[in-house]
Amino acid sequence: MEKIEGYISHIRYHNEENGYTVLELETTHGDEILVGYFHYIDEGEYIEAECEFKDHPVHGPQYMVSSYRVKEPDSKEAMSRYLASGAIRGIGPALAGRIMKKFKENTFEIIDKEPERLAEVKGISLKKAMDIAVQFSEKQQMRQAMMFLSGYGISNHFAVKIYEEYGEGLYDILRDNPYRLAEDITGIGFKVADSIAARAGIAPDSSFRICAAMIYVMQQAAVGGHVYLPRDIFFKSVAHLLMIPNENLESPLLELLLSKKLIMDSIDGEDHISLSAFYHMERNTASMLEEINLDFPFDEERFEEMIKSLSEDEEIEMDPQQVLAVREAMKKGVVVITGGPGTGKTTTINMLIRCFEMDDLEIALAAPTGRAAKRMTETTGHEAKTIHRLLELSGGIEEGSRTHFDRNKDRPLEADVII
Repeated sequence: MEKIEGYISHIRYHNEENGYTVLELETTHGDEILVGYFHYIDEGEYIEAECEFKDHPVHGPQYMVSSYRVKEPDSKEAMSRYLASGAIRGIGPALAGRIMKKFKENTFEIIDKEPERLAEVKGISLKKAMDIAVQFSEKQQMRQAMMFLSGYGISNHFAVKIYEEYGEGLYDILRDNPYRLAEDITGIGFKVADSIAARAGIAPDSSFRICAAMIYVMQQAAVGGHVYLPRDIFFKSVAHLLMIPNENLESPLLELLLSKKLIMDSIDGEDHISLSAFYHMERNTASMLEEINLDFPFDEERFEEMIKSLSEDEEIEMDPQQVLAVREAMKKGVVVITGGPGTGKTTTINMLIRCFEMDDLEIALAAPTGRAAKRMTETTGHEAKTIHRLLELSGGIEEGSRTHFDRNKDRPLEADVII
């Protein structure tokens, strides 16, 4: 690992999402190519980087950067290069030259403390002077924030996210309640926030810490497929995570219940803890299923004739459970048919399709994955689609918007039956 420093003469590539950058650095020994993750840097800035030299088989000699810091311009040459680089919108090489000629080594102090004086330079109005000062201040604040956050072991990637979320308020948040990072910043979970909190001197039995741990335990439970935890298991998990006694958990739990971040309800005398979002989603799902679980007119005699005819045509003898499954599916708005491999689900589905076809109903087949949809198509002879394709999923990164389903309550599927 070696240190290299110099001016950023040209940024060849910069990924706004993750900060991956390829840049040219002008050093006292010549120009070098640096590759790494940089945030809020501009051409003309002077940086010092920790890096490792590599001879890339395609791109040639380059330095792989592990860390870096931006050095504030402290000489006339450095100030002039920075201003002429285009780092501040509205200032090009010619205007930068006029500003430096007017204020010399006091240029940055003037921009910072007496920005109205920039209007003394030809080509700068008072409005433009104020805009230059705002940009200059924002870049300084960003650099200070990055340096401050690095002291807590926070990477540049997350430091940028934190600054963009809180601005100057980040100092109060890290001092008072670093666990807010786990709630507000994508990618920062409880364990990262806990590490930051330890550096910030937050007490191990802090209410902020316990509340954050409770949310984390419930999130981890959800990853494992659980929408709630029994209260005793919940307390045991939190106490084990934090290495504190159970009696310290009552007050933080009450705080989360009052703020409605967690929900507690009782089933058969046992208290259950849920994340608020999952609790309401589950109740809403149950409510919607109940809405569509209608009773349909059903002719038992005709049904028996259909099953007999189809069994003869398909040369299939259905067992009572399969017949029951088909019967219930034709009578009810919602039916769940389940069973392990080889229990006759495919035969049941095929009989369902034939019965619904005899009633001239439009049928749609769906499966959770492409492979399952392909298998369903092969075994039924009817085209099956993935659920997201059936519901016409659209949006996302390519369209620059959030994903959403074009088929919904307002624009339902045209099928009479969905399997």
